[in-house]
Amino acid sequence: MMVPDDSEKAKMGAHPPPYPTEKDDYGYGGAAAAASSPGKPLMVANSSTASSATATSSIDPSLPRDRINLQTRFADVSGTYYIAPTPQVAPSQNNGPGRRRRKKKKVQGIPDAVFRSRRGNLALDLGTIGYAVETASASIDASTRSGSISLNLIGGARVRPRFDVEVNSRSGNVVLFVPNTFAGAIQLHTKSGDLEFLPGITAEMRVVKSTETECLVLVGPQPPLGGGQIPTDFCRLRTRSGNIKIGMRGVDTYVKPGGLWERLTSFMRN
Repeated sequence: MMVPDDSEKAKMGAHPPPYPTEKDDYGYGGAAAAASSPGKPLMVANSSTASSATATSSIDPSLPRDRINLQTRFADVSGTYYIAPTPQVAPSQNNGPGRRRRKKKKVQGIPDAVFRSRRGNLALDLGTIGYAVETASASIDASTRSGSISLNLIGGARVRPRFDVEVNSRSGNVVLFVPNTFAGAIQLHTKSGDLEFLPGITAEMRVVKSTETECLVLVGPQPPLGGGQIPTDFCRLRTRSGNIKIGMRGVDTYVKPGGLWERLTSFMRN
């Protein structure tokens, strides 16, 4: 083992090693630091004690693509979120054991964005970023047990991924507003509530199935039969005892009902 003498130690102390001076989006170090450090998340929030959760984002396809997972017990969840879907991975030619294949299929079924509250309300403005040629749609799961859900879908360019939305509430109301760029199907289901379409969206939709508890409609231009697989939007809304209202963003208006009963139910949830 070689030990430097006092003269060598003095030289080393007088001239410290140089530090990188190039600065990137994540700090100092340039491309090497960016390659070795994890990407900055787009928008990931986890909360169980806050009274509300809000977030905003800008449409930037170059941002890293991390899933959104926001879950609370009693708090309301609100905000504007732009969702970047996870790119689809081509199936491997080297098929492993059956157990490995089943596990891979389960992982691929995880939504790109999850918003859940046990007893709170959800009020969300949702958009997508990225490109449909990479991933056709962004999967979104919004659910609450006793709260109400209000979703405003933000329209984007045709190159953006489409919406694949799943909404569930046991006893709360569900309100959905879609943009004029929406092109796809909306499926509604309630056991004891009412289904209502506001005037603006009725002019742009075609009813495929309608019963007292279920309704399926097509909104916007639909791909021609035999015209190949064109990405389309899809929304499934379900509530047991609540009402469901559907409208066109920027055309229809919806005033949330107030009064004594609304204040009492809000007090009981909190």
